[in-house]
Parts: sequence; structure tokens; C-alpha cells
Amino acid sequence: MSNDGQLRVLQLISSSATSGAERHVSSLSNLLQQNDHHVQVVTPGGGWLPGALRSSGIPVMESRMKGFGWLQTMTGLVREIRRNDIQLVHTHLTRAAYIGHALGLLTRVPIVTSVHIANNDQIYRRLAHRNNRLVAVSNYVAGMLRGNGIPERFVRTVYNGTDFIDFAPADRNEVLAGLGIPTDRKVIGLVGKVCRDKGQLELISAMKQVRQDHPDAHVLFVGKVEESVQAEVHAAIDDSGLRDHATLTGVRHDIPSLLDAMTISTLPSVMETFGVAAIEAMARRRAVVATRIGALPEVVQHKQTGLLVDLRPSSIAEAIHYLLENEDERERMGRTGQNVVRQMFTLTEMVKRFEAVYRDVLN
Repeated sequence: MSNDGQLRVLQLISSSATSGAERHVSSLSNLLQQNDHHVQVVTPGGGWLPGALRSSGIPVMESRMKGFGWLQTMTGLVREIRRNDIQLVHTHLTRAAYIGHALGLLTRVPIVTSVHIANNDQIYRRLAHRNNRLVAVSNYVAGMLRGNGIPERFVRTVYNGTDFIDFAPADRNEVLAGLGIPTDRKVIGLVGKVCRDKGQLELISAMKQVRQDHPDAHVLFVGKVEESVQAEVHAAIDDSGLRDHATLTGVRHDIPSLLDAMTISTLPSVMETFGVAAIEAMARRRAVVATRIGALPEVVQHKQTGLLVDLRPSSIAEAIHYLLENEDERERMGRTGQNVVRQMFTLTEMVKRFEAVYRDVLN
């Protein structure tokens, strides 16, 4: 480690798209650079990530990692480590973990590996040696790693963070008008890819029950619609009588404003290893209705920042109905949620914990 405490870190990720892991690498790299550390990133080319990093002045090497492309990547990584006196490599996603494992054996540079999803791949057990570390996004994932035989001394938990708490409030009426939603509607939102695993179909069924007592309720789906479920989702909307009470926005880059327009945010997922959408909603003072699965009970505190439910339309509907009927409780949960984010889930807290992991590895 340099005398002034500067860390010299190379981030390695095997995807350059716009999902959670890629956005995480972008945020983490920016924050490390702002804290006067040297950070550079190796990523596949052609996606969103390289341009986003370069716009922040972060050095990027684009390299193909599939097929025999990993050999070229290895050569480039060894060169970058030696040229820039890299102290540790931080990998993200499974393919990058394999490359990082080989790189660590070759160069003796420590490897920090983030585990973003539920994954039983053998590479994580192989990485658990010397002063390497596996960083889980939640205690749920950390427990899964330990359950797969990885000794506890190699596992750390670092929660994801959000900067949504820093955005100025949006004008709700303007946002709804821009979406073509009447301003007197009570908007029940779900931010996330429209697919089977995020619970949009269950929420649609729940909304049919909710609207019996709240005919002004309106469901808002924010996220890319997977082709495999597109027809089914639209058919479910029609069958539930929601054609004029449902809006699908597709991909948006103004999520804080959309959250400000919601009355309640939901996350009725089949599985979540963390729940970024939950902390983003909490940051905007929105009560959250989420399923009682995976890491969501770590993020959403039942009856404090939201309500945890079973993945059944009737349970989801009951929770939404309660929050619509009890505005004071809904607002109290929103305020509490924002305070929890301020204490536990800011980007500043996230980078501070990663710096601690890095220093632990190097010391």
C-alpha cells in the first residue's frame, strides 16, 4: 500500500450491460476515484458500462472474455497489473471470478470477489484461499456461501448503496401527467424488469382485489418488458379490468421522479439476493410491500419501513389495502425507511465498507 493510503484497484466484470452488477461497478469505481484511489476497469466492449466509466474519467480496457478471448484478457490483465502497480483485483460475476482466480494464481495479487446472486458455482470455493475475500451483497448470500463449505473467515457482507436520497423532490402531478396518468390516481409501483421472477403477474391479480375498495388505484410497471412474458402480462391486465389503470413505461432513467409519483412501492419477487429497488423506494420515503423471501427481510423491516407478505395475490392485496387505508402509517413507514437508508444503505457507507475489505486483504 502506498504511504499516503491510496489503494490501487482493478475492477474486473464480465458484462457491460445495464443491470445491477454493471451499475454497481460504475458507482463503486466513481466513489473510489473520488476518494483519491487509483481505479481502472476491465470489461467486455459494446455495452453501456465502458462509456459510462469513460465519461467519469475512469480508465477502461475493453476485452472479450468468452471463448478464447479470456486468454487475451489474461495477457492484458497481467500487463495492467505490472504497469500500474495494481494491489488487488475486484471481480464481479462468475466468468470474471474464473479469470480472477487464474490471475491470482499467476500474479499472487489478492482477489476480492463480489457475489451478487445466488450461485453454487465451484469457483467461489476455489477462490477461498490465501488472503482472497468473497463479498456477499447480503447476509442471505453470505449464509449461502458458508453453507456451500466456504469458511467464514473468507466471507464478508457489504450491502449495496443508493444515492436516491440526494435527489430533489419531483412534482408528482407533473410526473403523472407526463405518463398520461390522472393525478387523482393512487399509484402502486413496481420497479424492475417485467418478467416472471419480479412478481408483476401476481401484482396484477392483487390489483383486481384492491380496486374493489379503491377504484382509483393504478399500477405502474417501470422496466424493460421481457418478450417471453409480454403477451401474458397484457392479457392479464385485460382480464383483470386494468386496461385503463395500468401503465408500462419500459426502461427509464428518471427512477427517483417516478418513485416520487407512487403512493406505494412493491417488490413481490420470487427471489431477491438483496433488493436494490426496495432501498431506492425507501430513499424516496415510500412504504414498501415486499415478499418475505431471500434478503428482503434484511432490507424491509416489517411494520417499520413496509410490509412483508407471502407471494400470493391475496396477501399482496391485503397489504396494499392496509397502506391505502392508513395514510399516517404509510407516511411513518416512508420516513423510517429514509432514515434506515441514511444509516445503512448510502453509497458513502458502501464504499467505506469496501475500503475496509480492501485494507484487510492488503494488511
